[in-house]
Amino acid sequence: MRVVPASIRGDALNRITGTDWAAVKEAYADRVMGILESYAPGFGGKVLGRAVFSPLDLESENPNLLGGDNLGGSHHLSQNFLFRPVAGWSRYKTPVEGLYLVGASTWPGAGVGAGSGFMLAKMLAK
Repeated sequence: MRVVPASIRGDALNRITGTDWAAVKEAYADRVMGILESYAPGFGGKVLGRAVFSPLDLESENPNLLGGDNLGGSHHLSQNFLFRPVAGWSRYKTPVEGLYLVGASTWPGAGVGAGSGFMLAKMLAK
């Protein structure tokens, strides 16, 4: 699963009762594997091993992944277009002349797919 909630508020099927990721991450992974198995029968038998990382595990490994967010922060309207990363400093500019910022925390956001670097290169090439 690429995106899961940082804090657990409940389980729609009422089968996973805990709200602590350390206690429920294996059960959650089992649920995901079960769903995959329903679409691809025999899939589980082909898995040689697995590692399950909760949002808290991700944040403990990399403090930049607040709440386990692996996509580079909020995608609310206040964090899009001219507001990303902050109002007044969109379009990859920084307060330092000739220094630009790219990556998940700049437009278009959502991970590091090179979109912001490509768009900055096009802008600078003009």
